[in-house]
Amino acid sequence: MRDKLIAVELWEENDVRNPEVDLNGAWSVLARLGVPYRFGGHTIDGQVEYLVLNPTSGEVVASGRGVTSAQAMCRAALTARARSAGALVQVTH
Repeated sequence: MRDKLIAVELWEENDVRNPEVDLNGAWSVLARLGVPYRFGGHTIDGQVEYLVLNPTSGEVVASGRGVTSAQAMCRAALTARARSAGALVQVTH
């Protein structure tokens, strides 16, 4: 996932941390989007979900799920970036 984040300019290649497992790194990834985001809760199957919000309406524009918070945050950021580029996809792995 780190390579995907670098490709869409949500992570710096020279930063050796892996934001998928580093919670501080995952917060940085979401912050780079420049829009609101929040914890969405736990899914029925026990995964963590993070939501990315429209800054004007507050409506959910993207979400990401993962086994850990950091993984869910990175997936939400990748999904939001893909949607802002016109592709309607959800990152699952």
